Amino acid sequence: MESLSELLVRELSDLRRFCALIEEERNVLTGAQADRLPDIATKKSSLAGQLSQLETQRDALLTKGGWPKGRSGVEAWLASHPNADVKRQWNELLKLASQARDGNETNGRLINLLLKQNQDALSVLVSGGTESIYGSDGQQRSLAAGKRSFGAV
Repeated sequence: MESLSELLVRELSDLRRFCALIEEERNVLTGAQADRLPDIATKKSSLAGQLSQLETQRDALLTKGGWPKGRSGVEAWLASHPNADVKRQWNELLKLASQARDGNETNGRLINLLLKQNQDALSVLVSGGTESIYGSDGQQRSLAAGKRSFGAV
């Protein structure tokens, strides 16, 4: 069974990759490359599962050693096993976890904003003011008498 310090190294590596995916997702959302979103979502989901498994393993190692689960357990373990490198890794892991949470929330707000913009645009096209431009079948409705379509003379 791997040590707690080895597990933290793996967890930190996966969390760095997760944060990079969140940043990539934001770039895709702001760069009109929506076709890449499903691939990113699949990778994020997989990494989130891995991170959850690592957390479960970490909690099991802490419990086995007589420490509480979670952050308080790691901090108690660090206090009894002073190691500057492991403490630095733990602090980086906490910082990245916070960044991941904030980044995910930001991307969620961005997705909601883009969804609202798309819904508003569709609303204008389907029921644009006094007269609809397009019907529910997606076809252009006939223009009112006396109005010419684009390209007509």
